[in-house]
Amino acid sequence: GVFRDLRGVAQSLHNRRTFGMLFDILEPRHMPLFSKVADLWYDQPDVIISLLRFMQEFCHNKANRVNFDQSSPNGILLFRSTSDVVCAFGRKILATPNPTAGDVYKMKCKGMSLALSVMNSALGGNYVCFGVFALYSDPALENALDICLKMALSIPLEQVIAYPKLSKSVFGFIEIMFRNHNKTTMALETGVFMQLMNAVHEGLQSSDAQISSMCANSIDHLATFFYENSGKDKPEVHNLNKHLAAQPNLFSSLTATLFNLLLFGAPQNHWAVMRPMLSLMLASESSFTAYKDHLMGTQDAANQALLNEAFNKLLADVSRSLESANRDRFTQKLTAFRVATRGFLTL
Repeated sequence: GVFRDLRGVAQSLHNRRTFGMLFDILEPRHMPLFSKVADLWYDQPDVIISLLRFMQEFCHNKANRVNFDQSSPNGILLFRSTSDVVCAFGRKILATPNPTAGDVYKMKCKGMSLALSVMNSALGGNYVCFGVFALYSDPALENALDICLKMALSIPLEQVIAYPKLSKSVFGFIEIMFRNHNKTTMALETGVFMQLMNAVHEGLQSSDAQISSMCANSIDHLATFFYENSGKDKPEVHNLNKHLAAQPNLFSSLTATLFNLLLFGAPQNHWAVMRPMLSLMLASESSFTAYKDHLMGTQDAANQALLNEAFNKLLADVSRSLESANRDRFTQKLTAFRVATRGFLTL
């Protein structure tokens, strides 16, 4: 009941002053209690779900309310406390076998979904300079990313896809990993990295536009990173090259899926799948060429000529850069390309 009340209070706070008042009440006197609650009552859904829902609301930077002074450590303290709660819950729930009876989603998956949502709010809140943690050897960020990744990958993919809220938590976390934490993501073992990419590939084909958009953004972050850093002497680049060497058809399979969704998929997914196409084409031109040749081979001679003309129009006046203006121009051309080709393409 206390956590429900606290959540209600947190929901009513819409500015920096009122949020700061609640933060000053809870930190540092009461926040350590929350991680102890997560550690002791991790297997009691009524308790842990109320705690995690409060933490999700408390970490959410709506209306830029989580905005501390430049010299204040409060943003880091808030993230560290959040990390403690999520890690305490995550370690215990990961060590717990799946229940053989009862509602598996309520007993295990719902808590993990909320824990990932809490961390998504904290990681995407823009009130923490995450470089500080590595600089001062603070394990809070590393521990949080590690536990959340293990939770996300411990749930079977078909189960993730089956529950919309769980899907949004898992794919939202993966998108943040590729957007802001490339060093950690690329340092994963190749098997784990490919497990992530397989999840992204499946989520990309979801009928839920929000999920497919998150997965498309993940691909865009990856392809952009590869294109902009290819050839540089960085540990992240070496690790990514190692993953690509182990799975050389990664970019080609993503390119084929994106174009198939654009040309033959449901209308609600079009804007989502267009976003990563330019970065993916620049990252791996051979993948685009291979898909173009494959699609041409499925059409008769008359359609091949029309399709070749459509591809030429698509690539005209598009420069080799990922500047916003170039991205927008290419997105407009993709829309015209789709309209033109759907009039004659045969499956």
